[in-house]
Amino acid sequence: MNTAVARRLALADRVVWIGKDRHQPAGLGTITRITAHEVEVRWDGGAVARYRRVHLLNLRHARFTSEMESGRKVA
Repeated sequence: MNTAVARRLALADRVVWIGKDRHQPAGLGTITRITAHEVEVRWDGGAVARYRRVHLLNLRHARFTSEMESGRKVA
């Protein structure tokens, strides 16, 4: 697993998907399971998805992205 990203993720963390892939869900999700090889996220729409190591770079904590967006609006 991408060690730097994996260390930042924990169960029940709220995350968003940041990526250009149209097939990925939009909105907030909650991490429901973490294994050595993948992370399971339950999206607010009810869908559950498992992401492998290579996809973890696209998951971001929801609070960090909202702080960054509010900083952009002020600047």
